[in-house]
Amino acid sequence: MPAYYKNTLCGFIKENLKIINNDLTSHYSRDGYYQLLGTQSKSWEDSLPIIYDVLSEVYKHDNSTGEWGVLLEYPLYRLRKRIDLMLISENRLYIIELKVGATEAGSSDLRQAEEYALDLRDFHKASHDLPMSPILCCTSLIKNNTYTSSDFTKQVQPVCVTSRSKLAEAILKINSQASSNFNVSIDWESWERASYEPVPTIIEAATTIFAGHNVEDITRSEAENLHSCSQEVVRLIHEARDKSVKRIIVVTGVPGAGKTLAGLHVVHQTKDESNSAGKVIYLSGNTPLVLVIREALAQDEYNRCKAKGEKKTLGDIRHKLQTRIQHVNDFLKEYYKNDLKNPPFEYAIVFDEAQRAWDHKHGKDKFGRDASEPELIMKIMERHKNWAAIVCLVGAGQEINVGEPGIQQWGDALIKNPEWEMVASPNAVDGSSGTAGTALFKEGVPNSVRVLYNDALRLSVPIRSYRSEMVSEWVDAVLGDRPEDAFEISKQLDAYPITLVRSINECRRLLKTLTGGTRRCGLLASAGAVRLVAEGLGVSLTVQDKDKIAHWYLKPHGDYRSSNSLEVTANEYTSQGLELDFTGICWGGDFVRDAGKKGWCFRRLHKTTWQNVRDLNTRRYVLNKYRVFLTRAREGMVLFVPEGDSGDSTRVPGTYEAIASYLKDCGVAF
Repeated sequence: MPAYYKNTLCGFIKENLKIINNDLTSHYSRDGYYQLLGTQSKSWEDSLPIIYDVLSEVYKHDNSTGEWGVLLEYPLYRLRKRIDLMLISENRLYIIELKVGATEAGSSDLRQAEEYALDLRDFHKASHDLPMSPILCCTSLIKNNTYTSSDFTKQVQPVCVTSRSKLAEAILKINSQASSNFNVSIDWESWERASYEPVPTIIEAATTIFAGHNVEDITRSEAENLHSCSQEVVRLIHEARDKSVKRIIVVTGVPGAGKTLAGLHVVHQTKDESNSAGKVIYLSGNTPLVLVIREALAQDEYNRCKAKGEKKTLGDIRHKLQTRIQHVNDFLKEYYKNDLKNPPFEYAIVFDEAQRAWDHKHGKDKFGRDASEPELIMKIMERHKNWAAIVCLVGAGQEINVGEPGIQQWGDALIKNPEWEMVASPNAVDGSSGTAGTALFKEGVPNSVRVLYNDALRLSVPIRSYRSEMVSEWVDAVLGDRPEDAFEISKQLDAYPITLVRSINECRRLLKTLTGGTRRCGLLASAGAVRLVAEGLGVSLTVQDKDKIAHWYLKPHGDYRSSNSLEVTANEYTSQGLELDFTGICWGGDFVRDAGKKGWCFRRLHKTTWQNVRDLNTRRYVLNKYRVFLTRAREGMVLFVPEGDSGDSTRVPGTYEAIASYLKDCGVAF
């Protein structure tokens, strides 16, 4: 991932600044930002003399720094930002963010500088073990002092805040005092050539795609399975068009394997095609997911337009996005209530979380037709005379609501509509790993339907929890009542911390400690965990809280509406399909250990008494919602199990102690 400009420190201070500005402008244009060239070029005219003066002073006081690497405008494509200045010594990375004219350091500026270092630590292949010193230079800092930490034991040192006049001094001081805890030797040219392999959040991926940038820049090579899967889906859509067939394409994936990202890839790869060539839209029945992605895209486009001087209202942008990212209920209302004859504009759709499609009873209640959601969608799409394609993105064990029987709904619908053919991941048919034991057909594939197997449609590598690919396996073992297996797997989760606490205040404290930079944390709690109100957790996001949901996932640190405030919990309905960097999972009394059978016990509170749930489907939904919670975090999680209260029959201490003891047996640190 090349910097816009690179040289040795000595070479830089001998260079003509106008030539450097021209080089930066040329790279900036090639990166697709030509509309902002004038503004950015003026910015470099202001900042380059500052950098020149600072580095000249560094070299004057220590000429051994002459061979340090100097990188200007080093791009971090996951963040869609660039580091102003990087200095690379033989044993440390200096990550310098300039705020020209700033008189004070804002909290968002501090987090931005820290995030640059964290991003390199996590996603730059040559930086995983290197010591880093992020520096925020507010050139006109009023107090004109340097605020830095002498703690060099951390890989990412706390952000140093300094002024223009003190920046060189700060760099030299860090260089002379840096601890030798890190035994490293850095060749800056090799470092600059090393690969940058990030794992984007859903929001980062979506905004990058819809901004017109190459999404390949923000995904790591280890996720090749995801790329090949999305490419295969596009190929299968085009093949359906060319052969004039109606086709269902079933993609399966373990939690966090990137199913939504794969769907967005497909939408992106077909964005420039005409309707007859197979333009694809994205559908989901997950209201929070649709709300958050739409709002993130709208805010991103609005800010980009504003920067370019284009006058577009946020309302107009939001309206436009509704045509590309739709709630499946809106799609069905349009073509099953308002328009009963015409085919939809789209020949192909991507249906995310297709395993949550509802059954016949819900279809009758919702649309007055005794048909399941898969049947209704197939009836709408087959109005196209020549061809149509439905891409079903299927998650493992993610059904959490009444009326969601799982992927078998799609198999049943195919049996009733044999004019459709299906191309599916093999495990969707046999119910093996990746579908949590559920399958498309009860007793094998009927002779009346045509099913083609395609192993490229299976996403088997979790990329959400990029620190460890074993998190999903650990969760399966924990929920599957296999503590010995979970304990052995936990030994491989060192880079993905899972910690048990018995106090909500300790949970909050730990989450705030873990969440640096612009990373996000949040509290999750089951809708059935009603007695968490005694712990001060009575307020939870519901699906009806539309604006609040968007705020919770998108507002930055410091905004009380943000998940980072750790005031409001998200439940299974408002967290499924979305993600946070760190989660605090607040364990409720609805899912506890059965002291007699030493297994899981499923409960609901009736007045002041917990009652055991005996219905198998309801038990499955409870199990699955805790699977949702345990697979939301990208970097780590804190499990909060209350102490209970001996004076409250709904919060018996022994009940919670049994949960805590079991989690310890599963390898959770405490």
